[in-house]
Parts: sequence; C-alpha cells; structure tokens
Amino acid sequence: MKKQDTWSAKAQFVRGGFYVLLLIFFFVIRFALAQQNIVKPAGVLGPHLASVPPALRPQKAIYGRYNNEIPLSPGPSPTSTATATATATHTPTPCNQYWTSSGTLPIVPANTDIGNHCDNCETAVTIPFPFRLYGVTYNSVMVSSNGRLDFLCNNEPAGDYGVCLPAAARNCPFDYTIFPLWTELDTDIGQVGCSGWANGCGIFTSISGTAPNRIFNIEWHALLNFTSNTPQDFEVRLYENDPDQRFDVIYGNVGNAFGLNYLWVGGVQGPPGFFTEDFCETAHFPPRANASRTYTFVPCVSPTPTSTPTATATATATGLPREAPPPRARPSPQPRPTP
Repeated sequence: MKKQDTWSAKAQFVRGGFYVLLLIFFFVIRFALAQQNIVKPAGVLGPHLASVPPALRPQKAIYGRYNNEIPLSPGPSPTSTATATATATHTPTPCNQYWTSSGTLPIVPANTDIGNHCDNCETAVTIPFPFRLYGVTYNSVMVSSNGRLDFLCNNEPAGDYGVCLPAAARNCPFDYTIFPLWTELDTDIGQVGCSGWANGCGIFTSISGTAPNRIFNIEWHALLNFTSNTPQDFEVRLYENDPDQRFDVIYGNVGNAFGLNYLWVGGVQGPPGFFTEDFCETAHFPPRANASRTYTFVPCVSPTPTSTPTATATATATGLPREAPPPRARPSPQPRPTP
C-alpha cells in the first residue's frame, strides 16, 4: 500500500511539472508574437537606424517622377573637367600652287599682230625668253581666240564651254594652261565692235623692259560670240627670270552689252591635281573690269639638312707600366767558424 502511494505521488509530481513547462512555453510564444506588433514611439531615428519607405509599384514610381513627386536617384557627383583652350596654329601655305593678288595694273598696248583672226582657233607664238610655268620651262605657247594660253598642245576647237577648273581633256589635256578670260570669243576682223581699236580685232604682242628682265605682253582684242559690238580687251604679261614664275592678267574694257548668259573662267592649271581657279561664274556680266591679278608660284621647299655631330675619339696619353727590374741574386750566407 505504501509503494502504491509513492508511485501515485511521483505521477502527480511529473504531471505538475509538465503543466508548468507547458505554461512557460505558452507565455514565451505569446511574448515573441507580441513583440512583432509593438508600435515604436515617434521620434528621431538613431544613427544606426534608417527608415525604409514602402515599395512602390512601377507605374506609381513612373507617375511620381513624371509629376516631380519622387526625385530621381542622385547620380555620381560631377567632376570638374578641364576645358581645352583653342590655340592659334599656323597653317602652312600649300606649295606647288599659284597664288593670286589683286591690283590695278594698266594694259600695256601691244602692236604685233600674230595673225589670230578667227572663231575657235589657236596660233603658235614664240616667247622671246624662257618662261617657267609650274617649274617647267617653255619657249613657245599656243594662243587661243577663246582667251587661253595652251603651253602643252593645241586644244581648239575646244567644243562646248561651261567648265570650271580643273578642266578635263578635250583634244588633249588642259595641263599647263593659263585661262585669263576663257569664254566664247571671236577675233575675226571686220566686225562692228572691232572699230574700237586702232588695229582692230585680233591678238597682239609686245615686249617691255630689257634683258634679263623683260616682260612679254599678249593682248586680246575680241568680241563675244553672237554679238558684234561687245569688245573684250584683256592681256597676259609673262615675266623673264622671275623667281616666283610670275605672270599677270589685266582686264581692261570687258562687258556684256546684251546681257547674254556666258560662263567666265579665270585661273591657271598645271599637272594633274594642281590648279588655281580665280573665278568661274555664270553671269550676265564678266567678273571684273579695269583690274589686274598677279599670279606667283609657291614651290615646295625641301627641309634643310642638319649636320649631326659625330663623336671624335681623342687619344689620351697614359703612362705605360714600368717594367719590374730583374731580381738580383743574393749571396748565400757563409757558415761562421765556431770559436
């Protein structure tokens, strides 16, 4: 009976402990759940805390930024960038080309008739001294009634007009050609407009100065094609021994009385790829009158070679090693007598 009572007491004790543990577990769970719903008091957040705004739907974020409700995320801070300052640099003058300058040189009257009285024809003329054009020396030139000096070949009849420089080949290339006033001209005699010159229409030459500094003048007395009273007076002057291979184009009485639409071309053309166009205009009036243009050639200059210093070996006298004297034979010590 005592044993049964002891076992019953133990069972009651175990059951009571189980209930105690169950109560403790129940309160622990309730406390943990309650902590999730605690409302934090309002105030300034500590430095170790950060407020996290609720996430917005993509549509709301786009709408807010569009209406300036939500600022865009700040990007990286701009860094100062050095602004490049434009520095004036010297542009070298292109070489192996002719350059022009304006002037008011007068026409030097020419009186030697070369026999050019035609429409679309050329006449060979001997130059009284060697003349250089683009570095090439010539002693003669083909003079065209249409206002050209063809140094390479006869290019008349040239066919149609209305070509700016560089002009493509016709009968032959237009290389090495001076175009003082290339347009549709006529140097026939007997026309009404020829009476304005004492020696009539044609192409005439003269020589100015004395050797070795002479100037060969080639003057046109021409009329515009299809009209007989529209004189065109202009001249080319070729210089002897000029270091700049100079030539001048001088425009005197040039005009267009009937206002016909012509193409006016002026300039010079050299080997392929080298030309200087002074003007190329389609107009009722020629581009200039009572004015001059001076053409000078700018050659390419080879760089001056610079001497490179060469190291020169200099002999330095140094003392030769002295020869050691031969060893002397030392006498062998003699034994002393014992007293």
